[in-house]
Amino acid sequence: MMKLLLLFGSVSMTALASTLLKIGSRTINFDGGLWTIAMGYLTSPGVIAGFLSYGVAAVLWVYCLSVFDLGYVTFVASFQYILLLAVSIFVFNEQISLLKWVGCGFILIGVICWLKG
Repeated sequence: MMKLLLLFGSVSMTALASTLLKIGSRTINFDGGLWTIAMGYLTSPGVIAGFLSYGVAAVLWVYCLSVFDLGYVTFVASFQYILLLAVSIFVFNEQISLLKWVGCGFILIGVICWLKG
């Protein structure tokens, strides 16, 4: 059970990292030169937290690769799309088309079938 929690923790940390990077990217001036953009990355708390979250997710991911089959962890990682859909709606107030909902439904059904099979 703990191994599964770590796997879903890795997937959740990846979704969190994407969310933090999007939030942090709003504070960066992309109109400047390379130095200005680099300094924006280095001084944005959201970007720094996003990269740290990716680091934690990577450590968990490597552990999960050592205890589960590659096909299993890779397929479970697709659950990230569902998490990011929720973030898109609840955090960023983005509109999700019907076709995207259908696609996410297929992903969720696939993950459930894979876990049961």
